Amino acid sequence: MDTVTTPETPPEAAATDPPEVLQTSDDADDTQPASQATDPEAGDPEAGDPEAGDTEATGAGTDVTEPLPPGQPTDDPDDNDELQLFPDEVGAYGEFEPDRPPLITPDGRVRLSFSRIDTLESCPQAFRYSYIDQLPGAPAPALSFGSSVHSALEAFYDRKLPDAPTEDELLAMLYDAWDSTGYRDLDREEQVRHYRHAQRVLRRFHRRAAPDYHLPVKTEAWFEMPVGDRAIVVGSIDRVDHRDGELHIVDYKTNKQAKSRQHVAGSLQLAVYALACKHLYGRLPRTVALDFVVPDVVVSVDIDEIDLDDARARIDQAAGVVLEGAYGPTPGWLCDWCDFRAICPAWPDDDSAEALGELELQAARLRRDVNRSVAQLRAVEAGLDRVRAELVDAPQPPLPTGAD
Repeated sequence: MDTVTTPETPPEAAATDPPEVLQTSDDADDTQPASQATDPEAGDPEAGDPEAGDTEATGAGTDVTEPLPPGQPTDDPDDNDELQLFPDEVGAYGEFEPDRPPLITPDGRVRLSFSRIDTLESCPQAFRYSYIDQLPGAPAPALSFGSSVHSALEAFYDRKLPDAPTEDELLAMLYDAWDSTGYRDLDREEQVRHYRHAQRVLRRFHRRAAPDYHLPVKTEAWFEMPVGDRAIVVGSIDRVDHRDGELHIVDYKTNKQAKSRQHVAGSLQLAVYALACKHLYGRLPRTVALDFVVPDVVVSVDIDEIDLDDARARIDQAAGVVLEGAYGPTPGWLCDWCDFRAICPAWPDDDSAEALGELELQAARLRRDVNRSVAQLRAVEAGLDRVRAELVDAPQPPLPTGAD
């Protein structure tokens, strides 16, 4: 029987600094994810445990010390007067240009998600910066930790046979899913400590979940759901279970502390997921639950405790704000954690010039990475074309004696 060796440390970083990977402020459930789910509350000051972190890059990073193609930028911003291999204009990247769904669809509906609604209700100005201007947010340990744990738990349940993965297999899933983007400024020792904390979290989860393991109806259940006349709500549900003839919704949270039942019952996110369950499967779930995996507490409420009418009203109200373009700041205590405080009109004394310079530097680095990736892809494609042509034109070897 094959055994799984549990890595005690996260994936090793490249010999040089890890390549820049920008954490955009756009929510993960805006377009259908391949596998990764981002904790919508990971940006909350409570969301990241001080020990819940990530490590350096996953070992497959580009070695930035190797010679670069002509025109390729170095990692020193002062060396990069000309950063692009291709013209810096809309459509310049051809097939690599993003094909994102518009915020407002051709039929006048606003494309929303829980994350978008939550941001809009908290601060319309932050919504504008994130989803209209599409400015990148700073990579954060809490986001990387949340996405890593979510991906490991998705793999834990995304199986063909109803046999629970072993604890070591779950930890190997964490290793494979480890997202290092939020931890690029931490030293190796600190990052290892964070990684081992994530291992402890998943060991506790395994002890709870493995004895009663069952395959869910769906993991990362993607939905695009019209609500009223003005909105389409999109997203993905972490897990849909089927027990005793009823459906049950489970959403993972990586907050340090569990929320109360009152908070869970009033969660707009769970109300949206309940409506999405009916949209996908024709019936409401019996229960909705938040699984707070860090403190190892599950808070479940009956569907009768969820105010679905209030959720529909809040969705419609959010759509109305977007259609009116009524954006403006709402200063408060959350501003201390906002990526855009320095450029926000509510804080004129902050150094907006420095903040803009950092955003421009991030854009330059992102352009550099895209240019490098496109150049590498084109080189590989050209090589494959040459090899294919040689193989097609090459004479076929004679068949062995006696062959049909």
